[in-house]
Amino acid sequence: MTLRRLLLLAIVIPLIGACSGPQASTDGAETDTDASNSEGQARATIARAETFDVSAYPVEAPEQAVEVSHQVPQRLMKGRAQEGVRQTVEGYRIQVFSAQDQKAAEDFRERVRQWWQEVQSDAPADLFRDDTPIVVEYSQPYYRVRLGAFAQREDAEEARSFVQEQYEGAFVARSTVTVIQ
Repeated sequence: MTLRRLLLLAIVIPLIGACSGPQASTDGAETDTDASNSEGQARATIARAETFDVSAYPVEAPEQAVEVSHQVPQRLMKGRAQEGVRQTVEGYRIQVFSAQDQKAAEDFRERVRQWWQEVQSDAPADLFRDDTPIVVEYSQPYYRVRLGAFAQREDAEEARSFVQEQYEGAFVARSTVTVIQ
């Protein structure tokens, strides 16, 4: 015999053996006594398990002798939805000075900070926050003094008009800013 025939026999013989079983096949018709016996046995088995009487075990809710009180700090209970969310976005600042010397830029930033403290109460409140940033940004080869943090160019333009009263050469510049939205 060849290897191919042996392989075929090895597949066919277990297949035939699996198709035949130890029980005799019937034509599908059962007698009434067989059906009633199998149902009766099933009912008896279920009936044994479902004869539990719950009324013998009354259950009452336990009394609570302890009053539960939660102590949550007020700072957690205070709503913070009106505070907004801090986001770092590509926005705008107002540039008032530019130099190649870092010391000159730092000195000018200090002058701008002093000016801002004097005029902060006169500034439009809807444009400038209480903590308006005054920063020195470096982009080779210049140190730039910029103030404010605006997400929208329109807001930056309005703020620029206020700043130009003191610094005539001020203009709006793109920058990465942190704003509250």
